[in-house]
Amino acid sequence: MKKYEILQNGNNEMIISFYFNKKSLTIPSILLISFLAVVVTRIAPKQMLEIWGSLIIATLCILHLVFYDYFEWNKNKYHKINIKDDDLFINNVFHCKLYKLQSVNIAYANGKHNVGWMVYLNVFPNSSYDHIIKKRLKEKEAHEIATEISLFLDRNIKVE
Repeated sequence: MKKYEILQNGNNEMIISFYFNKKSLTIPSILLISFLAVVVTRIAPKQMLEIWGSLIIATLCILHLVFYDYFEWNKNKYHKINIKDDDLFINNVFHCKLYKLQSVNIAYANGKHNVGWMVYLNVFPNSSYDHIIKKRLKEKEAHEIATEISLFLDRNIKVE
């Protein structure tokens, strides 16, 4: 992620946009193309026919690992939060009643691909309607984003 922008349109609408640094994909892309070129040039044509399926699967796995940041950004690059008649809408889709929204949470995620701070909306306890705003943030960015959202929604921030 390159940077983010938070715009508040009146009292009932907030837009959070995240921008991606596409230059960060340059070196991994070059390494991937180099790796594939070496593999293709080093394997004999007869062996290539035997392992083409494995080669395609390996290439897809490597592509996923290389471009995971881009896929994550593309999925969560834009959030439009609206309040209409005590209902909370996210990206123009009903999310929950406003009174069920408990807090804006900040948690440190230490998963396989999600190392970093995560900001999400915590809905009524034991609910499956929690909405993740952004994963893989730096601590300062997570606190800034959570503060803006908590002021807009008039909810407390919880750090886990």
